[in-house]
Amino acid sequence: MSWQPKGDLVLARNDSYWGPKEPWARHVRKEIPNDAARVAQLKAGQLDLITRVPASDVATLQRDPKITVQTVDTVYVFNIELDLREKALNVTAKDGSALPKNPFLDLRVREAMDLAIDRKALAEVAMEGLGKPTSQMVTPSIFGFNKALGERKYDPAGARKLLAEAGYPNGFKVQFSFTQDRLPGDRQVGISIAQMLAAVGIDAQANAQPAAVFFPARTRGDYSMSMSGWGTLTGEAHYTLSSLAHSNDKERKMGAFNVLNYKNPVMDKLLQDAAIEMDLGKRRKFLEDANALLEKDRQRLPVVAVGSAWAMQKGKVTIRARVDEDTLAMNIKPVK
Repeated sequence: MSWQPKGDLVLARNDSYWGPKEPWARHVRKEIPNDAARVAQLKAGQLDLITRVPASDVATLQRDPKITVQTVDTVYVFNIELDLREKALNVTAKDGSALPKNPFLDLRVREAMDLAIDRKALAEVAMEGLGKPTSQMVTPSIFGFNKALGERKYDPAGARKLLAEAGYPNGFKVQFSFTQDRLPGDRQVGISIAQMLAAVGIDAQANAQPAAVFFPARTRGDYSMSMSGWGTLTGEAHYTLSSLAHSNDKERKMGAFNVLNYKNPVMDKLLQDAAIEMDLGKRRKFLEDANALLEKDRQRLPVVAVGSAWAMQKGKVTIRARVDEDTLAMNIKPVK
């Protein structure tokens, strides 16, 4: 019926729709970017339902007798992407001087960074319980998830040892860019990772960016170290891995989001074979092997899977929460 940018989207029920009649004659979606304002308006009864409840408010709202909170484990995974180009941008010695080579080209450096990250702390503290530690780019419900891969270790002492072996006993400095407004907890997780890396000697300078700024810059290759969330929205791992882990191949239309020169011919073959394999067992094995290879190469470090929460007026509305975080009017129903 009407829409105002940064304001209200007002929808009217289509009574000519062929399917079951929806219970609401009108649906109003309000854009309220301030978390505190959304929570306050819900508690005051001015809103029926809010999405992306801040993790810090979940426990409080759960104790409110007028409010129901529903949480879901989404398909989004926060992951760190590292530059494998010969010359990395915004990576220097601690004093700002040039390094003789890109440190991320050394697997020992990438392994050290992996060991420096406490994934459980990220999930429980930075995300305040609305996340889960992860070691793969896809979540357990996704076709191709490799159950044989264990949890990534947290070993800061081992990280410092590997950095010294790689020739960086004092670490180095790098700009670390990440989104601050795209998925729940992205800013807090990014800042926490920077602090964890600092503890092993890597000065990862936190650069939180609006998503509208971050993604164009990432696509241009402006970041040598970044973190964002990727969701496997198709339900199977090929969607994610062929976009991020296959070499950037315009002819095959694979690797479109692999902008930092990760190339492994074994990975490419696994994903090319999976793309055409009709036998489900064989296809699953190709994707599981690809996930294992991505862990071995450590060009991309999955850290935590994202959880999300909705809060609503108890006794008035309920919602079918979706793992892709979409909130559809047709999924919101009155409580019977």
